[in-house]
Amino acid sequence: MRWGIVVFLFLGMVINFADKMVAGYAAVPIMEEFNLTYTQWGLLSSSFFWLFMISGIFGSAFSDRIGTRNLLTIMLLAWSVIQSGAFLVTGLYGLIIMRVALGAFEGPYSPTSNNHVSKWFPPERLSFAISIVNAGGAVGSMICAPLLVLGIQELGWRHTFGILGAISLAWVVMWIWLGKDKPVSENAGKTEVKTMPKLKWSETYPVLLSRPFVMICLILFSTYWVLVWTQSFLPTYLVKVIHLTPTEMGYFSSILGASYVVLTILIAWYSDRLFQKHNSLRKARVMVAGIGTVLSGALYCSMTIITHPIYILIAMILAKAMVHAVFILWVSIAVSLLPERKGLILGVGTGCAQFAGIVGPVATGLIVQFAGTNEALGFNYSILFMSSLLVVTGLVFSLFCKPDAYIRKTVHHSEEVSVG
Repeated sequence: MRWGIVVFLFLGMVINFADKMVAGYAAVPIMEEFNLTYTQWGLLSSSFFWLFMISGIFGSAFSDRIGTRNLLTIMLLAWSVIQSGAFLVTGLYGLIIMRVALGAFEGPYSPTSNNHVSKWFPPERLSFAISIVNAGGAVGSMICAPLLVLGIQELGWRHTFGILGAISLAWVVMWIWLGKDKPVSENAGKTEVKTMPKLKWSETYPVLLSRPFVMICLILFSTYWVLVWTQSFLPTYLVKVIHLTPTEMGYFSSILGASYVVLTILIAWYSDRLFQKHNSLRKARVMVAGIGTVLSGALYCSMTIITHPIYILIAMILAKAMVHAVFILWVSIAVSLLPERKGLILGVGTGCAQFAGIVGPVATGLIVQFAGTNEALGFNYSILFMSSLLVVTGLVFSLFCKPDAYIRKTVHHSEEVSVG
């Protein structure tokens, strides 16, 4: 049954990212229809994250109370209703309202799905299972790109949004029928609400302010900046700077997504093997994520020098695989720091990452527009900024994130208090 749960959550992630990316693929027709500038488009892209971060924190924490299964049902049902609202949009402000609402209900999905998976898999197999779920992001955002582009070209962007809403509704129906909250052996005779310990802020905030968790938040911010750049600006970059046609852009994105998701799963599998061998979060999770982030920054930087489409594709496959591995590997570290409140700590970490979604699109739009009519130069500036962010945070994370030492120290302190 646990792999059935993984399949359900994988499909939910496909829908989640298709909802995110469809606006990016429709950027050119939407900007032309409503006569939007790059700055306005950046504002619209940013609006998706205005409540995304807050809902990600409080929504996933709330799942500790009502159950992850129930929260997942509520979210997917809301996506269906909101995406169908595309037929009512008449201008920029309508688009903003729609994207704000969608972001509010999509914010908790990633931490909630990770929390749900953690109930079904032991620590030494958790990263691989989460990598399968997160692979849905690549499928929804890139592998499905030709279908999304075709829908936008043939049916229009409004009908494409509506179709995604209908798919969300179908997922909800199947999830209500087949979805399970926890393994039966863990559910027997009790509910999730009753087993949850009372939240003590005095015990929680030191973990949230600890150096390992602060390092996690930093690296999540920089890697999420890449995700947001891909979501909001990659399609336009490929069409206007690399000079691909919309159809070629769709196939480019599909190949990119199919390739990097395989590499991401391999990285997660390798990290699990390291953890089984060393039983060390630093060796298996921190160093793999940190070094990968530095290398991905260097690859993105090289794209401003070598602009051949084939090189861009190869560089982005490698870079995105290492970036997306971070979204998988941090989960094991975080739940080890605060196992009693997985929903809370995963929500806070995700919320810190999603702050990049608020500032990233606006900053990128301003950077691109700052270059004036030279769009290629503007996009290169935005890539250089992004790559610098990755290199710096990757180095800091690798040097200063030491979760094993922090956990040993915390356990030792708790034992001393108990004895005292």
